[in-house]
Amino acid sequence: MVGHFVTRLEVEAGKAGGSLSAAQIRALAQRFVAAEQSRFKGYYQRAFDECTIAREALLLESARKMPFDRILIRRFAHLFPARTGDDGGSGIMSRRIIPGFNLAIGKMIGPALYQQCDQTCEAILSRHTAPDGSLDWAAIYADPQAKALVNEALVVVAGTFSSFDKRRIWFSDMVNANLTPVRRGASDESFRLGESGFAALMRALFADLAAALRANPAGARAKWGDATVTALAEFLRRLEGA
Repeated sequence: MVGHFVTRLEVEAGKAGGSLSAAQIRALAQRFVAAEQSRFKGYYQRAFDECTIAREALLLESARKMPFDRILIRRFAHLFPARTGDDGGSGIMSRRIIPGFNLAIGKMIGPALYQQCDQTCEAILSRHTAPDGSLDWAAIYADPQAKALVNEALVVVAGTFSSFDKRRIWFSDMVNANLTPVRRGASDESFRLGESGFAALMRALFADLAAALRANPAGARAKWGDATVTALAEFLRRLEGA
């Protein structure tokens, strides 16, 4: 755009004897914008969209490289739209939530536990790495240690919901404030995490833990203590009524 305008300046300066006054340049610029705006508007929009898509891809790829985050997100990945080579299914949830979800979980469990989870996941990954360096993610997701690790973190998450409605609003606000940019006109362009979406997300995230608690409440109390299990049960009860 600048180069095109400079060419016009050179042409107009040549017509005027080699130079233009500030007023002439200003008037020329105004005419130039008026005449060329429609021509360049589509190009600018395409460039912006391409940058947005590239940024989104980098953010999502970064999230996928963090093993604990990926194992955790697997619990509700079936809520995402179907995508070739990935999980997904119902499409009621947008992948745009991933950065905000990770950020919120990190704040709820704290940096020390988050780091511990990542380190444990690295050990799990090493058990399921092929000689060529590829990872068997199906085996990783099914690994008993990975399942137990996620449940341990989720018990801590549930404990932060003593004020259920207040924490729900905080979580949704955190997610919505960090949604990845989206291509204009995309199906999830207007997506926001609301009450129903929060409930669907959390029910999927806690489904395995809730089933384990129902199957063996005494074992859960022996492992985590009465107070923790009571708080977990209350969180699940509120979640079912959400």
